Amino acid sequence: MALLLLITSISAHGQNSLRDIPSPDPQDQMDRFQVAEGFEVNLFATDPMVVKPIQMNWDAQGRLWVVSSTIYPHLKPGETANDKILVIEDTDRDGIADKSTVFAEGLFTPTGLLPGDGGVYVANSTEILHLKDTNGDGKADETKKILSGFGTGDTHHLIHTFRWGPDGLMYFNQSIYIYSHVETPYGIRRLEGGGVWQYNTKTQQLEVFAKGLVNPWGLQFDKWGKSFLTDGAGREGINYAFPGATFLTAPGAERILSGLNPGQPKHSGLDIISGAHMPAALSGSLITNDFRANRVNRFVLEEQGSGFVSKQADDLLWTDHIGFRPVDILMGPDGAIYIADWYNPIIQHGEVDFFDARRDQQHGRIWRITKKDSPLVKYPDLQNKTIPELLEALKSEENWERLQAKLILKNKDEKEVKDALSKWIAALETSNTEYEHHLLEALWIHQAIGDVNVPLLQKLLTAQNPEARAAAIRVLVHWKENIPETQSLLVTAIKDNHATVRLEAIVGIANFKTMEATVATLSALDQTMDVNLDFALWHTVNNLSPVWLPEVLKNPTYFGDMDKTIFALNTVSDPKSTSLLAELYSSNKVPDKYLELVREKLAKYGTAEDLTKIYLQVINPALANTENQLEDLEILYKAAAARKLEPQHTSSQLRTLLKEANESVEVKVLQLVGMWKKADLLDLLLQKNVTGNEEVRKAAMEAMGKLDDEGSQEVLLTMAKTHKNESIRVLAISQLVKTAPEKAADAAIVLLTKKPSDTDTRNLFAAFLSSNNATEVLANTLSSTGIPSETAKIGRKAMQELLPLHRRTKDAAIKLKDALEASGGVLPPEKMPQQLDNRQIYALGQEVKTLGDPVIGEAIYRRQSMMCQNCHGIGGAGGQLGPDLSSLGTSLPVDNIIKSILEPTESIKEGFELQKITKNDGGILMGYLINDGAREVVLRDMAGNENGIPKSQIKSLEKVPGSLMPAGITASLEKQDFINLVSYLSKLGSNGDFRVTNEKLVRRWKAATEFKVLRKDAGVDGWESLPGNNLSQMPKGLYSKVAGDLPLSDIPTITDNNDKKFSLVQFEVNILKAGEFSLKLTGVDQAKVWVSGNEISLNKGTGATNLSVGKQWVNIAIDREKADEGSLKVLIIDGEANSAQSQVIVGQ
Repeated sequence: MALLLLITSISAHGQNSLRDIPSPDPQDQMDRFQVAEGFEVNLFATDPMVVKPIQMNWDAQGRLWVVSSTIYPHLKPGETANDKILVIEDTDRDGIADKSTVFAEGLFTPTGLLPGDGGVYVANSTEILHLKDTNGDGKADETKKILSGFGTGDTHHLIHTFRWGPDGLMYFNQSIYIYSHVETPYGIRRLEGGGVWQYNTKTQQLEVFAKGLVNPWGLQFDKWGKSFLTDGAGREGINYAFPGATFLTAPGAERILSGLNPGQPKHSGLDIISGAHMPAALSGSLITNDFRANRVNRFVLEEQGSGFVSKQADDLLWTDHIGFRPVDILMGPDGAIYIADWYNPIIQHGEVDFFDARRDQQHGRIWRITKKDSPLVKYPDLQNKTIPELLEALKSEENWERLQAKLILKNKDEKEVKDALSKWIAALETSNTEYEHHLLEALWIHQAIGDVNVPLLQKLLTAQNPEARAAAIRVLVHWKENIPETQSLLVTAIKDNHATVRLEAIVGIANFKTMEATVATLSALDQTMDVNLDFALWHTVNNLSPVWLPEVLKNPTYFGDMDKTIFALNTVSDPKSTSLLAELYSSNKVPDKYLELVREKLAKYGTAEDLTKIYLQVINPALANTENQLEDLEILYKAAAARKLEPQHTSSQLRTLLKEANESVEVKVLQLVGMWKKADLLDLLLQKNVTGNEEVRKAAMEAMGKLDDEGSQEVLLTMAKTHKNESIRVLAISQLVKTAPEKAADAAIVLLTKKPSDTDTRNLFAAFLSSNNATEVLANTLSSTGIPSETAKIGRKAMQELLPLHRRTKDAAIKLKDALEASGGVLPPEKMPQQLDNRQIYALGQEVKTLGDPVIGEAIYRRQSMMCQNCHGIGGAGGQLGPDLSSLGTSLPVDNIIKSILEPTESIKEGFELQKITKNDGGILMGYLINDGAREVVLRDMAGNENGIPKSQIKSLEKVPGSLMPAGITASLEKQDFINLVSYLSKLGSNGDFRVTNEKLVRRWKAATEFKVLRKDAGVDGWESLPGNNLSQMPKGLYSKVAGDLPLSDIPTITDNNDKKFSLVQFEVNILKAGEFSLKLTGVDQAKVWVSGNEISLNKGTGATNLSVGKQWVNIAIDREKADEGSLKVLIIDGEANSAQSQVIVGQ
């Protein structure tokens, strides 16, 4: 039978795995498309007319320019690059391309192009070229290098996504692994990591417009010039960008902005629907491509403060054809939507072999979506229009037509354009609702041709429409060198009654290093703030600190408002500013809303003198056992743990403090006793180890372990050897591991021979596994003595679960493994073999397709023992240690999914490389890099917590090989369970129950595990009395299934003091705009819902209540005596204009 299976495996593989790829016939794709109701799709162009389209842009003649690369992701050895620029035309305007011209070839991985200025701009690896056809034969015959010096860290991160802004400037993106240093006539311009560039093709001025994101392949502007980005490797949907906006991954960033759609998939390409052909209800919608899940998404924006709320609407197009890979999307001259289909069953860059035979390098499509029964827009003959006619085109409702008219006017005779503009403006109807937008279009033409028109600018600065005022401010800043009163105009704008105007003014005034600018900027705090305003204000005040900081240090009341003083001081890291914060904090002058920020800063940057001021508050009897005392103790603890700093203090003060402390304060003080190495308080530690509760005893034991003196070590050793309580012996041994590992190992072996509880045994091994040295000491001791086989098996399991992959091959780990196995700690043989060759993986992949059950597989994935949800999210809900898996099945072939499970180190997703920080004191921290800022590095540790480490404490930061996902995690599964698990993973992103829907469903939950916590919060005995009470956050994390439902079997059932069974779950919402919040529960009939103390009355599962702005927990209590089976699903209902604007919080 084994031979037969092997032959079958070899035979199947020999038939070529390329049979797994879909048919490249465009008709097959067409037949499988699902289009939004009222729309239809047709094939505009296909291979060989277009091959491997990466980016596309229209020219003024209505021709579609496409950049094509067949060598991506890398040249094969001996291969010559011959990538092309294609010009595709629909000469008879029937919606199907009939002409394709190779404008240029011989390029090397071109990733962007933009027709304009008599030719086309091309991103050619590390440079931007401008290609021209000077003899009219349709072929480029003149090449000019425009810019060079852009980074080349990774082919799909090179500069890309070229777009014209409505201001006539050129914008383009780069991605996370690109470090660019570009020489320009204005000096070297640098952008490290992802971001957006802005380039003036007339003056050759290059500037950084925005920073961050992982792989931003979408960029577009709305009619008022506001810019939006999408990220091909992010997870936050639409990102609103303004000058200076900074997002995730930007090196050196201390503050970052988030996207508008947390938990959304990765997107490529972006455009905004406009024009007469499309339904009016869709106008302004953003359309982008979820290329992993083979669909085109639509988002609807609603203004909120200085930014937007984004809601995902129904998809425009979707399919289960895995070859459909939409990478760019544009509105066309005829009002239709055009989609560049890169066409490829393989899209992964690093996860799949560069030269995998399934990579398609010969096909490509351009698809076209139109509205049924709606007239198309007539192609305007812009090339042959006069200047006055081109100006009239600026009134068009088609974004494309207005943009192309401006680009033509930009290159016309400047005097003629200016003269015609004056007449056109004078003739505009002031009563027209679009009057101010027409004026803005005129202003943008003046900007594009380099003509400073102050009267027109001033008119728009005082426009009725705030969007016009905000856009005018951006032009004002662009012209700041030519307008002396720019600063005073910005000062006025900061007081504008509209947030979007204030935002642009705050960003712009950072260019003026004056006290007037600082005072004006901080006056923004007098009005309503939001996330964008806070970000911009922080950066501007930080930028202006050389002006204001000396004055504030001399006179903390300089700004006349403590809110402004504290805000300003929090933007800088100057030691004197931190000392001033400590003084203000200890004098109770910090407003409540800034307390958390100030405490964090003092813990990270406060000096010993600063900490002494806080310590004096701690020992103040008036603050005994208060929340403020606990917070102050936490500051001192963090400073001691991270920087080994301590205030001036005495042991007698600590004795007094402990004498009067409640249990919470006791724990904190005991931690400090250890951190500050107060050996003369050993007697007190021994006392607390006897009289305290479990938490206090543990803190006392840990403190003893840190004292390092001979007396403390002797006490620990005695307790490790002789204490009657085995758990306390484990605690004592765990402390000795750090200072006397040999003695700890001897005591551990004695205890292990007595077969302590599984928990104590595991904790004991965990202590020795914390470092290579301790692991080796235990291995050496164990090899000469041995322990019971049952205990040794627990040790082997602990090694599997706790040892990071990069340490498993170290000598110490190998020695310990051998010693444990010699004691009988041999784990059961693998049920599911973990070492498979390519042929076996292929054969297993075929079984997944024929025998796998994804429904059972989802249940296996959700098992707590598998720990999948601890590390991975779906729809943004779940662990953040690994990539989100929402569209794994549509982006990665089955065999690669199997490989990534069996060999996790072979496939590390970008952004998830393991990092190691070595601190100056020798301490080591490991995790994933979240942010490498100017002052600190933020790592996400193995528990999912984000920790900021000041750079002053870091000796080195380096990538280390390996993955946090342990090998062998599926070894205990039966083979069929493994097949079912992979079947589930391979379906993620597909249509049906395994695709994250567009509905606003709750996916992240917290659950109560015992009634006494609820009893403490609410003071009631029966669960029916809980509604209306404010409850603390519950401890147990739960996540919905892909379809959005949470099985009741996953929710703990608890019993109240009246012996009634119930469950309590919570979810968190962020209310962005106050109003009526509506939800609908399905799956449970007997449930009570409340939020912020208000119970929500349900009618057939639907209810509503008014909520204020901010994050809030919604509580749901379920009667488990009447609801034992089924699932709970909660849908947030987006209502009308007066409803609340909300985001459902996802994550861990």
